[in-house]
Amino acid sequence: MAEKWDKQFMEFIRRTSDDIRRTGEDLKVEAERLLGEVRDPSRQAKLKATLSEFRDKAAAVTKEAAERLEGAARHVEDFVSRGLDVEKEKAAASPPKGASAKASPPPAEPTPGTEAPAPKAPRKTGKTIGKKAAAKKASAAQKTAPAKKTAAGKTGKTLGRKRA
Repeated sequence: MAEKWDKQFMEFIRRTSDDIRRTGEDLKVEAERLLGEVRDPSRQAKLKATLSEFRDKAAAVTKEAAERLEGAARHVEDFVSRGLDVEKEKAAASPPKGASAKASPPPAEPTPGTEAPAPKAPRKTGKTIGKKAAAKKASAAQKTAPAKKTAAGKTGKTLGRKRA
């Protein structure tokens, strides 16, 4: 039985070696053909022209990409600097804590022939004036009277709608 396997193995090796030999010969023929084409002066000129064109296109694309990148970088720099300028203006416009109102810069004098713009009213923050008085009255009332408690042990305050 071992002889049968040995014969089959030897036949496989012969077939494989023949296939490898044929493939090697095909590769050699193809390599010689390609070398002949590369050595051909007309093909070399065509190849050089193609490579030159490719190099020029690559340089143009690279230059355009660099310009776009620089433009984008400039836009980012401008955006950041404008943001920093706005922050500086905000910081300069608002007086530091503890500074008096006398430290504000004097108003600019109008040029002859033009009217000075009306001064802007100070910006209100938080609640409006009418609500402040009501809030003060309510807080005074809360201090004097304890909050009512419900059955669950919570105060009668709600976050949203008022209870009826």
